[in-house]
Order: sequence, then C-alpha cells, then structure tokens
Amino acid sequence: QLSGVANLFNFSSTYLLARGFSDATCASVAVAVHASNVCATLLTALLMDYLGRRRLLLASTFGAAACAALLTLAAASPLEPWAPPLCIAAAAGFVGSFALGLGPVALLLPAEVFPAAYRSTGAALASSVHWTAQFATTFVFLLQAERLGAAAFVPHAALLLFGLVFAAVHVPETR
Repeated sequence: QLSGVANLFNFSSTYLLARGFSDATCASVAVAVHASNVCATLLTALLMDYLGRRRLLLASTFGAAACAALLTLAAASPLEPWAPPLCIAAAAGFVGSFALGLGPVALLLPAEVFPAAYRSTGAALASSVHWTAQFATTFVFLLQAERLGAAAFVPHAALLLFGLVFAAVHVPETR
C-alpha cells in the first residue's frame, strides 16, 4: 500500500486540479482508474495460477513504478497537449499494474509462505501491516502533494523500485 495507489482512487481529482488539469481530464482519470482496476482484477484471476504469483508481483511492481514516473512527468507539464492523455494512461496503468500483482499477491502470499502452525497469525499480521500502511499513505498524501507538487508520486515510485528489488531477491514462487 505504500505504492500510493489508494491516493489515485481517493485524491486524483484534487491532486490533478491543483496541478492545472481540467475537470474533463480529472473525470477521465476517475473512469479510467476504476475500469482499469476491474479489468486487471479479472485478468489476474485468470493468470495467477498460470503465470505464478512471483512473476505477477514483479511485473506489477515494475509497471506501477513506471506509471508513477509517467504520471509525475504529466503532472509537471499539465498545459502540454500530450500531458492529459499521458496522465489518463499513466493513472490507469498504475492502478491496472497494481491490480495485476501487488494488490492480490500481497494478501495471498502470506498464507502460502508461513508454516501451518503460524499461518493465521502471519496472515493477520501481514494484513494489519497492509492496512496500516494504506492508512498512513492516505493520511499524509494531501500534505505530501502540497509540499512536493508534481513530484508527489516520486516517493511512491522509489518505494516501488525498492520493492521490486526486494521481491526479485527474496520472494519465492508459491504456485
């Protein structure tokens, strides 16, 4: 949840209007992120066992980081003719990437990696950390956006890149 994906759902219009984007772009982003979430979630249900959790997690983390960077580029140049379409595509790609792996795998993986004797405790602890991180990320985002401006998603992109390296080194395949 430190990826910042919840901030796109909760604050995309506030953030993008403050950057100078139009109401129409904000509405398009809102529709695109929700449609992307639904489509990617359905796709993930089909691919999870075929491709494996680790592969989806790695692709998802890379895709979300790349889209956070593209969203930052668009947010820094809202008056450029390419910025609104890039903003819409980057926001939808960010959420779709998250839904392909980071969302479902983060909740499924703990139940698969902990030994049976610790599975319920481990899964509960992982879920608690997950939701606490989302609360913290959401709680600070408007201040973060005020202070960082167009670069508000840069810390999230950096955390995603760290997560990508961590997952590549430490996360086993569990399918």
